[in-house]
Amino acid sequence: MIFRTLLTMINLTTFAIAIGVLLVFPQYSAYAFYFLVGWMVASLVLFYQPWASRPIGAAAAVAAPAAGPAPAIPTTPVAPSGPASAPLDFCIYCAAPIANDATKCTACGHDRAPF
Repeated sequence: MIFRTLLTMINLTTFAIAIGVLLVFPQYSAYAFYFLVGWMVASLVLFYQPWASRPIGAAAAVAAPAAGPAPAIPTTPVAPSGPASAPLDFCIYCAAPIANDATKCTACGHDRAPF
């Protein structure tokens, strides 16, 4: 479950409780109104935080990568040799590189985006 989904469920529950308080206890309507305004501002701030799209709960547990030798990274820049190849574009759905004259992505099969 994503944190934003949980926050949305909490928001709906909070609004339902506040409406119930407004109906059952009308003398507290001003308090309920200001509580709802404050809650709405706080939830919007929480909802649009960068960490709000992270998964939470049991599904969030990810296995640690297996320990092994690190891949070798060349330390000196390699100059291109030979003629330059045709520029590649990428698929907006799977980020796989596709040639400029291709009409479909070879990796996922989506039509090329009309940009």
